[in-house]
Amino acid sequence: MPVAQALGHQLARAVRDHRGRVLLAEGVVLTERMLHALRMRGYRSIYVVNPLAPDVMVDDAIQEQTRMHAERTVREALRRTSEGTPVDSRAVTSAVDAIINDLHGNPDVVFSLATLRSVDDHTFVHCVNVCVYCLILARGLGLDRGDLRRLGAGAILHDIGKVRYRDLVDRHGPLTPEEFELVKRHTTDGYEMLRRQPGIDLLSAHVALQHHERLDGSGYPRGLMGDGIIQFARLASIADVYDAMTADRPYRAASPPHEAMAAIHGMAGQQLDEAMVRHFTRRMAVYPSGTIVRVTDGRIAIVTGQTEAGPGWPRVRVVADEKLRLVKPYEVSTASGCQVAAVLADLPRAVRSQMARSAV
Repeated sequence: MPVAQALGHQLARAVRDHRGRVLLAEGVVLTERMLHALRMRGYRSIYVVNPLAPDVMVDDAIQEQTRMHAERTVREALRRTSEGTPVDSRAVTSAVDAIINDLHGNPDVVFSLATLRSVDDHTFVHCVNVCVYCLILARGLGLDRGDLRRLGAGAILHDIGKVRYRDLVDRHGPLTPEEFELVKRHTTDGYEMLRRQPGIDLLSAHVALQHHERLDGSGYPRGLMGDGIIQFARLASIADVYDAMTADRPYRAASPPHEAMAAIHGMAGQQLDEAMVRHFTRRMAVYPSGTIVRVTDGRIAIVTGQTEAGPGWPRVRVVADEKLRLVKPYEVSTASGCQVAAVLADLPRAVRSQMARSAV
């Protein structure tokens, strides 16, 4: 939910600083003072409890401690690089291994990520997310542990070249064409940094170099086409585009997952690897748990989980009928015939009015 609309709601996921310290605990009722503090730290959105589905948990493909460890590793890698000291490749491998283990131990076929980002930690969260998405994409491709580590290391460090352009990267508005051309150098800079790092494989360095290349030659820095782009970079480009679209930025709101997935599909076969896009969409939740939806017959529901039918057919809890009257909540599967017709930013006003009256 946008921070501006969260007054009086209960926080569904703790907000932590970059050291892992809790700033706001899960379950607190949000006050104007708390929301002001979040806005000052650069948060645009947070997770809140839906009173009609308080038991629906915010999904994340990896454990919270794994995510914090990985974000700290990225932060430390960028700090070391900016100071001209070698990246701790063992720490990078440790973070990637923890992500691999979490994904291997997660029986779900369909995944989603739950992340909170401030302006200050956007780069670190993005790098971890791209790593997670790449390793989800790699499931079923027959990669051994060594290849997964190489892919994960390249993905989690794919933006390390941006350390030279932090003033531009962290700007609260869009870049000029000249500034954008400058920032594009992060791909070659990142490659040059990583290929000289002890313990970092050359394939990992090529992920940093090629993650903005596109199959039709429209990418950068070298305008590579087709098979000229390595498989790891093809995976990373999908992950990078998807995470960038679903992230809040100071100058634009995040796209919801279903819109980002539609955009990814639109790029398939031209800019992005079509087979890999299909692979990705079979594994990522189009409608993550907690999403408010309108189904085809007009009823209002909340997504409670995923089904074996695929990411486009989640389990939902109906909370209002087609005339927007509150009903006793009940579970249905969209795979059984009721399909998602629209995603809603919030419960309809008529439903919220009934909730307010019933609470009096």
